Amino acid sequence: MRIWSPVRGKRRLYGKEGKPVRIKIIKAGETHPADRLKVCAYARVSTDSPEQEGSLENQEQHYREMITANPMYEFAGIYSDQGISGYKEARPGFQKMMEDARAGKIDLIITKSISRFARNTVTVLKSARELKGMGVGIFFELQNINTLSGEGELMLTILSAFAQAESEGASENTKLTNRRKFEQGIPAVKVGKCYGFSEDAGGEIILDAEQAFVVRKMYQLAADGVWVCRIRAYLNKRGYRKPGGQEWDDSGVTRILQSEIYKGGVMMQRTYLDADRVRHKNKGQRDRWYIADHHPAVVSEELWDKAQAALAERSAEFQKKKPERERNGDSHNTYPLSGKLFCPECGALLHHKFANKGRQEYWVCSTRLKRPEEGCPGIWVPAEATEGWQIEGKAVVMESEDEFGVKSYSFMEKAAYERRKGCPYRQNILKGEK
Repeated sequence: MRIWSPVRGKRRLYGKEGKPVRIKIIKAGETHPADRLKVCAYARVSTDSPEQEGSLENQEQHYREMITANPMYEFAGIYSDQGISGYKEARPGFQKMMEDARAGKIDLIITKSISRFARNTVTVLKSARELKGMGVGIFFELQNINTLSGEGELMLTILSAFAQAESEGASENTKLTNRRKFEQGIPAVKVGKCYGFSEDAGGEIILDAEQAFVVRKMYQLAADGVWVCRIRAYLNKRGYRKPGGQEWDDSGVTRILQSEIYKGGVMMQRTYLDADRVRHKNKGQRDRWYIADHHPAVVSEELWDKAQAALAERSAEFQKKKPERERNGDSHNTYPLSGKLFCPECGALLHHKFANKGRQEYWVCSTRLKRPEEGCPGIWVPAEATEGWQIEGKAVVMESEDEFGVKSYSFMEKAAYERRKGCPYRQNILKGEK
């Protein structure tokens, strides 16, 4: 029973067992750790430029200091994305933040503005509603909106629509500006920074003699009908490297072989964004501008055209085979040589594989694929090299190379190859291990 007792003119509250009740004053700003909000911040910049990188660092520092200085907050981290458009929902930092929110690690997200959070209304509202359903709020500093407040979603809907419209308007202005530049013959690409070129002290575009030599060799080989994969192998074997010192890959070679820059011109608007902001290669869907005789050419127009014709012929050959592969799932019917080709180093079966996003076909040593620890150097045989081969039984594929580094391939009956003294795995065969 609680009773009041007069003490020096005041009343004292007594509680259990008649003992005086102890009262502690919790001053404003003092919170129990369990009552503190787990607060994080989200920051984003749309490009990888040094200026934008500095802006991102400033944002992160600002939020870290702001959150840690508030006694009501528990710092839950900084999530950020750099060089990714706000129109894209699949942003690594954004997705990680959403995952942590679902896991109960976040109570409140602070971000600079609606446009920093996302660039389209659908993404903003969908994410905000999902977070609100979990009891997680978003505070947009610039608009002073908390999504957990009563009027938060209404204001968010209105302002995010305005933000999207503003962004789309800015995008249209950028397109108009670029169009005027194109019409005036001002390219959007810095040719002097491209492989094969440089700039003199006055900013004039000049040829880089060493790199230009490599480019001409690419075009000569392509015009002669050499496949891109073989051009890449030719360059790497002779020690030619990209500006950063990396070896050449098929995509890098292809980009150079398909660029009008190397015949002295510049093609503008090679790609475009559709209504969903997905980028596509412009194959006539949008206007294009070609600026001729803009800078010194590395190759003649005749050689450039000849290379394009050869590349188109190779592409047509590949596309002609593609429907057959897609219609028929039986590899033995699709690839008549399946089960017939063998590695010259270890005697293992060659498997049919695709590379370079399906644009290149190879026959590859199965040991190298499945058991690389066995150390077989294996063999990679371009599928086009085996076209026309008529093999009834089993055959070993052999590789040779000419003075230019261009490889060629032949085959020999497997039993005959294994009888040769030079057969790498002959000793194992004699021991009955193969």
